[in-house]
Amino acid sequence: MSHPAATYRLGIVSTYLPRQCGLATYTADLREALGVATDDLETVVVAIDRDGHTYGDEVVVTINQDRIEDYSAAARVLREAGVQVVLIQHEYGIFGGPDGSHLLELTRALNACGIPYLLTLHTVLPRPSPGQAATLRALCARAARVTVFTETARRVAIRTGIAAGHQLVVVPHGAPEAMRHGPDPETLRPELRDLLDAVSGKPTLTTFGLLGKGKGIDIAIDALAEVVKKHPETQYIVAGTTHPEIKRQEGEVYRESLQAQVQQLGLSDNVHFVDAFLALDELSAILHASTLFVTPYRQPEQICSGALTFALGAGLPAVSTSYSYAEDMLAGGAGRVVPIGDGTALATEIIDLLSDARALAAAKSVAEACAAWLPWPAVAAREADLFADVVRQTQAAAARPGHATAAAPALNLAHLEKLTDEIGIIQFSRGPNPDMSSGYCVDDVARLAIVAADLLAVGTDAKQTALATRWLRQSMRFLIAAYDPSGAMHNVLSYGGTWQDWPHLGDHVGRTVWTLGVLVGTPAVPDDIRRPASALLDELGPRTAALPELGLRSAAYALIGLARAGRTDQAAPLLRRLDEALVETSSADPGWRWFEPELTYDNARLAQAMLLGAALLEDDAAAGRAIAALDWYVQHVGLADGTLRCVGNHWHRRGESPALWLADDGDEQPLDAAAITEALVDAWQHTAEPVLARLAGWGFAWFLGRNRAGARLYVDATGACHDGLSATEPNGNQGAESTLAYYQALLSLLRAGLAALPHPVVATAPVPTSLPVTSMATKSGNQGRAVGRASAGFSATATPPRSRTTEGQPDAL
Repeated sequence: MSHPAATYRLGIVSTYLPRQCGLATYTADLREALGVATDDLETVVVAIDRDGHTYGDEVVVTINQDRIEDYSAAARVLREAGVQVVLIQHEYGIFGGPDGSHLLELTRALNACGIPYLLTLHTVLPRPSPGQAATLRALCARAARVTVFTETARRVAIRTGIAAGHQLVVVPHGAPEAMRHGPDPETLRPELRDLLDAVSGKPTLTTFGLLGKGKGIDIAIDALAEVVKKHPETQYIVAGTTHPEIKRQEGEVYRESLQAQVQQLGLSDNVHFVDAFLALDELSAILHASTLFVTPYRQPEQICSGALTFALGAGLPAVSTSYSYAEDMLAGGAGRVVPIGDGTALATEIIDLLSDARALAAAKSVAEACAAWLPWPAVAAREADLFADVVRQTQAAAARPGHATAAAPALNLAHLEKLTDEIGIIQFSRGPNPDMSSGYCVDDVARLAIVAADLLAVGTDAKQTALATRWLRQSMRFLIAAYDPSGAMHNVLSYGGTWQDWPHLGDHVGRTVWTLGVLVGTPAVPDDIRRPASALLDELGPRTAALPELGLRSAAYALIGLARAGRTDQAAPLLRRLDEALVETSSADPGWRWFEPELTYDNARLAQAMLLGAALLEDDAAAGRAIAALDWYVQHVGLADGTLRCVGNHWHRRGESPALWLADDGDEQPLDAAAITEALVDAWQHTAEPVLARLAGWGFAWFLGRNRAGARLYVDATGACHDGLSATEPNGNQGAESTLAYYQALLSLLRAGLAALPHPVVATAPVPTSLPVTSMATKSGNQGRAVGRASAGFSATATPPRSRTTEGQPDAL
């Protein structure tokens, strides 16, 4: 339905009818519903095609999905058609190029034409491949909004770094109005009327949709063999044609195997195949004739199911395997969920509902309640509001997408490359030159791995990608070598290859867990690095329970990693301990709303960890307390007024006069500036509050001269960062901790879309990318024997135990 007097025009990019796929049906339903829901919107369609279909007049341009030049050409057609905003329906497999990367040509061209776009994610993978993650993140990075169907999908998108929290909006999958009211049987074709007559008055199960092995129909047929033993009259309707892509590659092999399975089990009188792409009234008729809907799907990560939405839209309860969307939609009682692939459990739940009229009626009542909020007109109205909002913001030249700060300096990894050798990263420097006598430590190697993982996540040039990958591999070797079977870890390694301490617990163990969580949870990290990271995290995870007794920072570092990896069981006690500390200290002095009675180093990590842990465990109250504590800290360090003054290495203690801190509290440390920047980025992603984005930018600007001395700590020519800041000037040294702190802060902003690199990245020398994870080269002349696991080249002979100087103290610089 078009409106000649439309205020604005929307272009929808998707597969489209008559192409037979769920996405095409979804788009047609959405377009029709938008026409009903609003009078100030006109829609046109860009059809993604492979088979040369003939489309209606609403399709203004067709893209051959495998022709890359069609994508940029489509943007020009949309501009000429007066389109002001574009909605892209994203699903894996429908766009050409590696991992659908041809679509990037369309979005680049839309940006060049000044047309904003929104992205609807029909699949959100918890572990996308590096290529999938890179393509989808690039698509989301410049999207005005990214819509998903459930809150679970939103959390997964944030956790995997696919999209920033401010972009993501939950809009449910709509169900056609026709689903709520069954059609007149007399309007149906004769063969369908005959089928409905055959199942009338009998318990009837239904599955519909395009057929393929992933639908798990074979599991449901096996379950039916058990169900008919208790309820012999039970019928099962399997409605839908084979998916066109599967038919193209395999023919009807799967359908024929299902038919053979039915014959073998003696279920020919119970199972009915409807080999057709059904119209809405036909689907509605089948659903209203059914007792239970069944989705026995095999993919646990499936984030949406139009078929299940349609069933609930018809008020039909369901029994489903435990894929993501089913867990969300049936959690309120509209059906039952069973483990994936478990036909026995599927049969048990179906039998239970068919045998218990009261339970079946209760599930149906909840499904009917779902039907009240799923109809397309209500969903389309929400979508239309989003489109109008994006158009208004674009016309007003608003800051979105990205709330981007001023452009960041060009990426320059020269100094990090200078500090790093085949073993790890040298701790300290004398001026800009590595101080080899300081050796290496787990703390800095862990930071290096986080930076390397983030470099892969944001996408850099080929040479820098190779460099980051090399850093990841050698960092994993170092961390594995530092691990002791007792569960503790060495920290400091001499340049000659000798451990300088006995294995122990401490901040370095917490930082290792943090790093491992980042590697496990970052899709861009190669599998050959992720696997050993996951294995080492399995070893260290149980040890994290002891970290709070050693200090809150050790626990906080570990909690950040466990949250990044999604490990709820081990995260829960650490979150509880941080929350208890915050409540206890704040209660003792309401004016000091912090976790400890003094502020020392890396302070904001405490609030950041608590927030990430609370978000993982869905503890809204704890998340609120974490954000309130961060707000207090922002006020304390002056960032709320525009200029960050980090807590110096003389510390701030509760009860002291603020005048004492302002007079001289010692040198400020870069790791504190990085901590508050990253904490604010995470808080912004959690709340979407624009003020937090602005504060994060100000926090990062500390490195660039927005500080009490007006001094720039970042060195543009080399990519180094000075080790500290006095009241008047930076420290002359440029060690690993400070430089890595700068990059952690910068990359957090880049990942969140809050900053952009203004120039092409600075190229570095080519580096090898095939270094194995399982061994480490020794330094010339070092004859030390292997220690720990896969740690060739490190000496087992340690000097008498000595602790590394406390981080943040002057003599650690």
